[in-house]
Amino acid sequence: MKKAVYAFTTGTAADALAARSRPGPGQTHAALREGRRRDVGPLPRTDAHGR
Repeated sequence: MKKAVYAFTTGTAADALAARSRPGPGQTHAALREGRRRDVGPLPRTDAHGR
């Protein structure tokens, strides 16, 4: 029962965070090109959300 409550709570929190009004920096960077491309490198650390 405890695991079910934890899973539900974690899922609800993740859904709330994912429902932001605008895309995050990673999503914006990924939208530059459709699919995986060699010419689009990783997101710079300065633009990423760090700890």
